[in-house]
Amino acid sequence: MLPNPPLSASGRLRLLIGAALCSQLLMPTFAMADPAYDALIIQARNGNFTPALTQLRQLPAERQTPGQISDHLVIAGWAGQDAEVLKVYEAQGQNRNVNAQALATVARAYRDQKKWAQAETVYRKALLREPNNLDLQLGLALTQADSGKATEAVQRTRALVAAKPDDPNRRMALGYALTRAGSYYDALFEFDQAFIRAGDKPEVAREYLVALQKARLPEAALRLSAQRPGLIDAVTQRRLEGDLAAERVRMAEFATRTEKERFVIADRALADYDRLLARWTPDASAQGDVMIWRIDRLGALKARARTAEVIREYEALKAEGVQLPTYAVRWVAAAYLDQRLPEKAAPLYRQAVTAADADPGDHVKDSSALFYALLENDQVAEARAVADNLASSEKPRLELKGLPMGDPNDEWADAQQLAAQAGTYGDDLQTSEERLEALGNKAPGNIGVRLAQAEMYRAREWPRRAEESLKETENQSPRDIGVEMSQGFTALDLQEWRQLDLLADDVVARAPENRQVQRLDRLRKVHDMAEVRVEAYTGKSYGGSNNADAGAIRGSRDWGIETVIYTPPIDEDWRLFTGAGYGTADFTEGTGHHRWQRVGVERRTRDMTLEAEVSNHSYGFGSKQGARVAVARDINDHWQYGGSLDYLTATTPLRALNTDVTANGGSGFIRWRANESREWKLTVSPSHFSDGNDRLEALLAGREGIYSSPKVQVELGLEVSASRNSKEDTLYFNPKSDFGVMPTVNVNHVLYHRYETQWSQQFQVGAGTYRQQDYSSGGVGLIGYGQRIRWNDVLEAGANLSLVSRTYDGDRERDLRLLVDLTYRF
Repeated sequence: MLPNPPLSASGRLRLLIGAALCSQLLMPTFAMADPAYDALIIQARNGNFTPALTQLRQLPAERQTPGQISDHLVIAGWAGQDAEVLKVYEAQGQNRNVNAQALATVARAYRDQKKWAQAETVYRKALLREPNNLDLQLGLALTQADSGKATEAVQRTRALVAAKPDDPNRRMALGYALTRAGSYYDALFEFDQAFIRAGDKPEVAREYLVALQKARLPEAALRLSAQRPGLIDAVTQRRLEGDLAAERVRMAEFATRTEKERFVIADRALADYDRLLARWTPDASAQGDVMIWRIDRLGALKARARTAEVIREYEALKAEGVQLPTYAVRWVAAAYLDQRLPEKAAPLYRQAVTAADADPGDHVKDSSALFYALLENDQVAEARAVADNLASSEKPRLELKGLPMGDPNDEWADAQQLAAQAGTYGDDLQTSEERLEALGNKAPGNIGVRLAQAEMYRAREWPRRAEESLKETENQSPRDIGVEMSQGFTALDLQEWRQLDLLADDVVARAPENRQVQRLDRLRKVHDMAEVRVEAYTGKSYGGSNNADAGAIRGSRDWGIETVIYTPPIDEDWRLFTGAGYGTADFTEGTGHHRWQRVGVERRTRDMTLEAEVSNHSYGFGSKQGARVAVARDINDHWQYGGSLDYLTATTPLRALNTDVTANGGSGFIRWRANESREWKLTVSPSHFSDGNDRLEALLAGREGIYSSPKVQVELGLEVSASRNSKEDTLYFNPKSDFGVMPTVNVNHVLYHRYETQWSQQFQVGAGTYRQQDYSSGGVGLIGYGQRIRWNDVLEAGANLSLVSRTYDGDRERDLRLLVDLTYRF
């Protein structure tokens, strides 16, 4: 919250009541019946204090009577000579029988000098003589309020108000005591009651205005000031205007009645600050206020989503040596985070969390912001520690007087949710799932928890489960922007393109400045782009007993490339594509070449992806046309099946094509995926070669994650393959039957990660066995290394270099191979 500047009128009420005390307490008769002396006293009562004071100062102290001492004290008080009042009292009147009026003057002088204990003592002494004197009672109450005994002052003045509620002076004294006690709104009520009864008096109106300011109601105070020109000075007026701008900054953070109004208050605050700064910056006497306005203006800019300007102004203030208060540090940190500078946001949020003046009510909010700043700075372990510490420090229930069981603590639920979500971002999805499920069971109506669950389900590759959860949440809050955004991301995963457009259009119209909204819109736009895919390979195979023969399958010095271009989506579901490729390799019977072109259509809808294409192939025996149809269909989040039919299949070995042997065939698969780290897929592929050979291939492939962190993921892989052929004695590799088992360990190491950019390296090691009919079993070894980069959602490229050693037809063969792929959207 923004602190208000200190009020300059805190002593006006004391002066007002003090003047009333002096003016009412002096008796009309004095100690001496001397006409000349009486004339001096009359002049003093009419405002000419000097003659009487001169006469009284000249009287010898030992000859002064208690009446003369009392007169001296009272007239010096009228003249505003507090030092003389105290000097005379302490030298001559302290042990004399001065009257109550004089004692009241002395007590007021002590109070004006902030000598609270002496003032209270003298007031009590006067009240012993006149216990029912209202002015003495009010003076004692004001002194108690000033001296830190606000509770006693409030009790005393409440009793006085209760005795005579219509007395404005009593109301103002109670208001003053309540102000000193920090009860600004209770004080405002008393000043308001005084204003109702005596608002025509400038001193009453002025104190009412100050009470409005202390109660953070500057707009009402400014209205009163406009109605009563001259009521306050220019300094108080400009500070009230600054207070109004600061109030609007605070209000700009609150939810508005409609989304269209969310920037209205922030714009008003900025207009206020622009006007104030333009007027008062040249004034040297206003520089303190100008600096406060510049700092508070950061909050208006942040509320207006002008975060780049927040950073520029902060850096200007920092260059001037200005130290920001904690509430402003939080604004700057949020601006840095919004501008994707988490490395600058995190230290500022940590400063806000640990600051001595940090508001305990902001601890969970600031710690959560620190968590996300660390997370976006790729400091996942540190972020998780912040979340866990927050979850352990918050109590489930608030201890409230009169409620033995306390009250549920909403901030505890927020802290537990943050700690549970930390697993989602820290690649510990199983723990995150368990903690969020437990929290969801305790708070089924908590929208934040349900959204966190949906995000976790998507991370676990369960978009349908996320969709179901979000549908239930939608019933609670159908227009919640967080629910709509989460539904948009889920629609993207489910290939619900029209639903994605509706949701994205809605949230963009409602909150275009929201970074998550911008992220959803960005992914939607990337989906709507054209796409090019390039795959290339090259290798060197060594086979035979002398390591000089060409490889049995790939030949020697083989290389190839294929490029496919997809159009942007047509009517949401459809894309056209066209591609061309070339492959070549050296075999013992000669060099093989294969050129192909293809054109087709792809349809992507919920639960299904369908492709159909026609192709042209040239491999040294004229040109031949081919065709292919493929489909993949999801049953649910765990099961998928699909297949393809190929005429002149692209998987026909180049060595076969080099002898004018083609193949037609197809494949079918079924896949089971438990979650993001466990998957098994069985593929069966029959084919018929033009030389009469019938081939049947089967492959069972699975993977199991065994370790996962934000930087490193380790998986165990397994491939079990088998095939059989009906024909022998072909030039291409064609075993009668074979069987292979290949376990692998795959490691992915993230080298660099920042938002949508990631650079990683991959290691692969495998050792298995291969058995071919009519030949003995042989070992299979694999070692591989690769790197991949993803950039800005539109580019992904990778390269992998591998070395495989295995046997074919009883001879060991080594295959050194480089694979490169690139996908780019434009």
